[in-house]
Amino acid sequence: MKKLLALMMALALLLTTAMAEDLVFTGAVEQEEMTDEELIALIHPEYPESDLLSHKLPEDKKTVTVLTHYSMGATKENFEKLFGGELVEVICGVNEYSSKLQNMVAAGNPPDLVAGESNSNNFILTLVKPGLVQPFDPYIDYNAPELADMKAQYDAGMWNDQHYLAPYTQRPLYYMIFNPMIFEENGLETPWELWERGEWTWDTFREYAQLLNVQDESGSWVSFGTAIPPYATLTTTTGVDYVTLGNGQPEINLRHPDIVRAENFMNNMIWQDDIIKIKAQNAWKGYWNRGMLAMQIIESWTFAGDADIAKAARNGRLGVCPLPQDPENCEAGVYNTWGQSGGFCLVKGAKNPEGAALLLRMLAYTSRYEVPEHDMTWQSKLDSLHEQGFTNEVLYQQYESFSMENALISFGYGIMADRGVWDFMGSQNNWTSHVETILPGVEETIREMTAE
Repeated sequence: MKKLLALMMALALLLTTAMAEDLVFTGAVEQEEMTDEELIALIHPEYPESDLLSHKLPEDKKTVTVLTHYSMGATKENFEKLFGGELVEVICGVNEYSSKLQNMVAAGNPPDLVAGESNSNNFILTLVKPGLVQPFDPYIDYNAPELADMKAQYDAGMWNDQHYLAPYTQRPLYYMIFNPMIFEENGLETPWELWERGEWTWDTFREYAQLLNVQDESGSWVSFGTAIPPYATLTTTTGVDYVTLGNGQPEINLRHPDIVRAENFMNNMIWQDDIIKIKAQNAWKGYWNRGMLAMQIIESWTFAGDADIAKAARNGRLGVCPLPQDPENCEAGVYNTWGQSGGFCLVKGAKNPEGAALLLRMLAYTSRYEVPEHDMTWQSKLDSLHEQGFTNEVLYQQYESFSMENALISFGYGIMADRGVWDFMGSQNNWTSHVETILPGVEETIREMTAE
């Protein structure tokens, strides 16, 4: 049941996001054909009845202002349809949240919410410590039916016994895409097929990456196994975070043996053994578009509006699968990865905290419940995806790759973002010696986070 719920949540998020016009689906997978009814029954079990739609916004509480780095698309329409509310967006870059928020507060016009994700920045240091946000606890109850399955993520972000980040979505940081045609041409099983048997590990990934670096008789490259991935991709499968929040008592894990092992494994693939030939970050796309790249680990948001990947999906030359797993902790059907919680922080001095809490509940609700009177049905959303060329088999495969059943919600990723952890992959290096370089800065960050 736990895995079923995790799978259901993943597709619910994907379908809802697709309706918000900010996600493109991918995948090509050999699966037994599913009917729409079977797929919907699999991923949309009955939730307990919720009273959310019976709530009314008072006339003076209909406007909710959100500081965000992205347009909220269909969310604005749904808030108006369901509650007669108005969602006002103030858009800026993630790294500008703190300064923008301070300016808005100083001008006497604070927003109600500021967007937050567990992995995007150190919200404790940039928002909580300066007193820019307040706890959500008085305004929202994560025992509500539409939020109950997010309570573990809510509690994961607790700081000094209070909740400052209220999530409504969860997804892995990364997953893998692959070109099934290249595997077929080389007589190899796909990563998805290996994943299903519990054989998709770091070692197999390394082997395939090397085997699929193929040159023709003249020495020209025919295909590459993979390109340099984003940061920490194998580390995410160890079950150990760089830094844990610890409810106000952070713990630094940079010297943990599993992190050392994962970081060195990837660095060796890139530099010492020269298996990964494409070494520039984000250079993978050009090779992918030319049909020369066998597989690539990418950020889970990379599909957003990507016409090239959508085209590959329609042409049946794209598959999706979970990340290669730690060979010391690999079990068929169990996906170990880092996840991220996406949600909001409640701004201190917010003019409409009650409306803000209702908006957040609505976001969770529309990912989990049908609202037929407003054309928000699973079938209509599925029909829209079919029109784009995505089959039920494709959606099921991507579902598995979004499984959060065994995911560790990472806050250390955001904490480390400004402390040089990303420099490690830029040249041949040893993680142990690299940590000695970056550790003083990380320790300083922790001191700043915990200072009274």
